Amino acid sequence: MCHFRRLYLHPMIRDAHGRKMSKSLGNVVDPLEVINGTTLEDLLKRLEEGNLDQNELSVAREGKKKDFPDGIAECGTDALRFALISYTSQSDKINLDIKRVVGYRQWCNKLWNAIRFAMGKLGDHYTPPATIVVSSMPPVCKWILSVLNKAIGKTVTSLEAYKFADATSAIYSWWQYQLCDVFIEAVKPYFFNDSQEFDSARAACRDALWVCLDNGLRLLHPFMPYVTEELWQRLPQPKDSCRKNSIMISEYPSVVQGMGR
Repeated sequence: MCHFRRLYLHPMIRDAHGRKMSKSLGNVVDPLEVINGTTLEDLLKRLEEGNLDQNELSVAREGKKKDFPDGIAECGTDALRFALISYTSQSDKINLDIKRVVGYRQWCNKLWNAIRFAMGKLGDHYTPPATIVVSSMPPVCKWILSVLNKAIGKTVTSLEAYKFADATSAIYSWWQYQLCDVFIEAVKPYFFNDSQEFDSARAACRDALWVCLDNGLRLLHPFMPYVTEELWQRLPQPKDSCRKNSIMISEYPSVVQGMGR
């Protein structure tokens, strides 16, 4: 008897070449080796500790040397989770390429850099407002909040339809191409110029940046729970707010009507 109302059956995970993972081929990937990283020497040692005959062992050793000449880099749990979920659009098979997982590990560094930039520009005494007035903000702030709203809508709709790859794509595109590549670069001049004429714009940029990071981290949390928890805890919280103690139990972002969805 099944105790769950709904079950999601994910595709079969194969190696990067589309082959079914098999001990005799030596292409089985242990998730812990991807999370923690391992050397080629240790990969070969694990093969020798198995029960392969000499012919199978020879084939397996060559396969490991070809696929992982430098071993497997430490990727962490979040990068592996995000990669596997993003792969679910591949019909009934997932051809797992570790290089893609490594790419998402490097993307986690991008998230850290975004938070580091924000904390430096928000300052030690910044307190997020309870509400923001978007209409009085500079155009770039209006734009980033509008595309954030669209990303939230796309993510929520995709999750409700069990289209998890579409959800990861929407989140990744917003973080990478809109927040980091455009908005953060566009607002840097406001912070590098101390002129009083930019005081109002700087304040608006701080508020927009905080809203983006708070919502963006909560949006990403189901897919990358560890890094988002760590970064979210570093964000300042609104005065007299009832913010939850953990991002895990915080409310998931929802679309704000009338904000350019």
